[in-house]
Amino acid sequence: MLEQHKRAIRIALSDLFQRPLASLMTILVLAIALALPTTLLALLNLGEQLTSEWSQERTVTMFLKADVDAEAALLLSATIEEIEGVDSTELRTSADALAEFRLYSGFGDALDALEENPLPNHILIHPSESAENDAICELVKRLATLPESDLVEYDQAWVERLNSFTETARRFADALAIALAIAVIMIIGNTIRLEIATRHSEIEITRLVGGTDGFIRRPFLYTGMLYGFSGALLGWLLVSLLLLFLKSPLHDLETLYATSLPLNPFDLQRLAILLPAGTLLGMTGAALTVGRHLATIQPE
Repeated sequence: MLEQHKRAIRIALSDLFQRPLASLMTILVLAIALALPTTLLALLNLGEQLTSEWSQERTVTMFLKADVDAEAALLLSATIEEIEGVDSTELRTSADALAEFRLYSGFGDALDALEENPLPNHILIHPSESAENDAICELVKRLATLPESDLVEYDQAWVERLNSFTETARRFADALAIALAIAVIMIIGNTIRLEIATRHSEIEITRLVGGTDGFIRRPFLYTGMLYGFSGALLGWLLVSLLLLFLKSPLHDLETLYATSLPLNPFDLQRLAILLPAGTLLGMTGAALTVGRHLATIQPE
């Protein structure tokens, strides 16, 4: 039995190398079909890691009116900290805000030309960990009604919108992966169908001399598996090169948001998922086609 499998693998390899250009084109199409959803899912995973870090830092920012000085702002900050559901508060004076803006904006010379500081005092309010989003939204409404308040922003609101967008994109990626997996099965099935057609006479002769269906089917199954394996390997390489190309802008994103995005372009775990998946899809496409078309070939 082992010798039969070795023979089938040799025949499958021979079929691939007899038509190198056609085989390469088929493998490239399979690689692109496998690389598209894989790349999208890899980028979505990075986005989810980024938003998960932001979601843990729920902060309400209360910008005060220009006529509220630092002393009054400090007293207000202490009053807000006593509100139920508030864990702590942090006063940022207009001077603190200007210094921070000067540090990160790169407009130091332009800021020196200003006659007065345009940035207001503001208070950072950190809700307690047990506070629900509805309770925080009620807190935001309450803070907005205070006479000292000019504008109240809840940082988590846009994070939640981003999470909703990410979830939609993930479902789209899952649907795309399923559709392209079906496409891979069909591409390999069509390729195997052409292989069967070109070896029609050989299959008839094999049946005449007593060749079993398993004996005839085995090389075609290995051919499909080799196509799937090769397409997955090339697809992994394409994904890795694309992520490597995106590494520089992602590094800029890390700097801007003071976070860390663990991007590993040549991720072996991704390879360990793609190779079995591609091989299984290749075997499935070959099995479906071989089972249907071999039954129609009978010696006369």
